[in-house]
Amino acid sequence: MHLLASHYRSEFLATPQLIRIDYVKGTNSFEPTLLVKGSTLLLKYMVLGARLRFHLARVSGRLLYAFTAYDDPSKPAMLWSVVENEAEVAALQGLVSDEPSSIFLFNELALNVAWSTVKASFPSEVNGWINTATLGKVDYMAIAKKADDLLERALKGTTNPDELLSAEIVFINKWHAVFNHFITSHGCDSPVDLFSRDEGGQQEQLAVWLTDSLHPRGVHRSPQIPKGNGTRELTDILISHEYGALLIESKALTVFNRNTLPDRAKLAKDISQHVEKAVRQLRGSIRRLKDGAPVTTQAGSSIDVEWSKPAHAIILIPEFDLIENRKNYGLAFIADFMEATGGFIHLLDLAELLRVVQAAEMISRGSEQVTPLMALDYYLMERAERTHNAGTLCIQVLLRMQK
Repeated sequence: MHLLASHYRSEFLATPQLIRIDYVKGTNSFEPTLLVKGSTLLLKYMVLGARLRFHLARVSGRLLYAFTAYDDPSKPAMLWSVVENEAEVAALQGLVSDEPSSIFLFNELALNVAWSTVKASFPSEVNGWINTATLGKVDYMAIAKKADDLLERALKGTTNPDELLSAEIVFINKWHAVFNHFITSHGCDSPVDLFSRDEGGQQEQLAVWLTDSLHPRGVHRSPQIPKGNGTRELTDILISHEYGALLIESKALTVFNRNTLPDRAKLAKDISQHVEKAVRQLRGSIRRLKDGAPVTTQAGSSIDVEWSKPAHAIILIPEFDLIENRKNYGLAFIADFMEATGGFIHLLDLAELLRVVQAAEMISRGSEQVTPLMALDYYLMERAERTHNAGTLCIQVLLRMQK
């Protein structure tokens, strides 16, 4: 499976959520294999028993396959791809024939975090669709609207059997966790476990995985400041360099530790409260830095923090889609934070934090003088200007370098 994951890694890192199917060597023989990349939140819904369906459809002369995860009854997640090669054809032939098929889940960092075995039984007519599928590269942008419209109608039950056929995904065995470990530049083990009940800690670990490569020993999880005879946490993650400080306040959502699986409307209300709390915490943290509070690691080593320059404050949430009212995070909200702290406020989810880090690395690679942290500071400044022009913190930006 490691070779398969490596084969798709660049595609998985470039796309926040997607599905691919392949025909690969399993334990005993070749078998259909579903690869699903999604947000950590979506993957939690899946392993906790959200209903799953698989679809085959014909759009603009191409064969499309799609995957629906009912994480939200009114607007479930739907991922789709188009058949392009013989391996996909062979995999689909096995899957639709009720053959046991592997399914592997990947998070925002393209880390394989869980797997299981499933099957799906389709009516026999789909074999004709698969056997006559047009192969080769496809212009996804050209067919995206037709595909999205067709899948929307599928959710409403208004498609006909000539254009789309669906089947329930049935589990043959339970989900198995895949544990990932990253040794940070500080020599610490940073584990990622989708099934961990410490859901807040796991989101922080993902943020560490994303940022640790930006500067040797420059990323600090849970830095401490004095409080009474002891210390307290300054922020969840601190990055400091000569151009200023970057503080990340991570706000995860509890899913595993609830008696019933929450719907997304409930999670959206929770995230609004979490964002408000994060703003208060970040304002207080920047104020303490400006007051000259000494900062140390959890082990007690001193951290040199550049507090005289404007800080970047990041509120990290699981998904942008959970923001209830984006107008709440408009120009007045941005100006109020800047006036109170002299710094810049950013609202990111894990997928957007990945894009920010990737952009910093791309900018740095293009110059012998620009370090990744310098590039990160520059990119966040540019991003802050974009949020001002857009009138909201809720934007997503993709950097494309000119060749």
